[in-house]
Amino acid sequence: MKIIGVTGGIASGKSTVIRVLKECCSYPVIDADQLARQAVEPRSQGLQKIADVFGENCLNEKGELNRSLLGEIIAEDEESRKKLNAIVHPEVKRLYDELINFYENNGVSLVFYDCPLLFEANLESDVDETMLVVADEEIRINRIMERDGVSRELAIKKIAMQMTDDEKIKRADIIIENNGSRDDLRMAIRVYFNRCKPGMAHMID
Repeated sequence: MKIIGVTGGIASGKSTVIRVLKECCSYPVIDADQLARQAVEPRSQGLQKIADVFGENCLNEKGELNRSLLGEIIAEDEESRKKLNAIVHPEVKRLYDELINFYENNGVSLVFYDCPLLFEANLESDVDETMLVVADEEIRINRIMERDGVSRELAIKKIAMQMTDDEKIKRADIIIENNGSRDDLRMAIRVYFNRCKPGMAHMID
């Protein structure tokens, strides 16, 4: 079974690529953000560990994670952030491994892993190939301004807070450019599969 990790910076269009893949093929997509939420849902091991380390006040009256309070704690204390990551990351990895084992045992030949921080968290070893979605900076700036209703200056700052595309490109196996329309993007994905995965090219119609 082959696992392709899909990633991309803010406003690159990674989520659109994932939607195209979901629409056009029957291969499963594992969502890293969904796993992170699942790792700290009520009555989970992860949430109990957070309560043990940070205190019961990190839970609300429903027994759910008080994300705003925990966010304030880790924003002001680097050690607290490291402690939180040391709890959440292993739980996410455990859930990820369970899904991978399930798909492999059921004869699935290809899985996509939607992981925004694939390179930042050094998770390349969890996948067989990495697919990076990129777009020109000016296009990304305009997308952020339109999507979030923010100034150009803030849009630039949001991009600058992340690892640069140049750094990611050095580590990526597959580059998907997303500077045009959705049809252009679909074609770019199809070109990739035609060239590198000819047996799977039919999946993009």
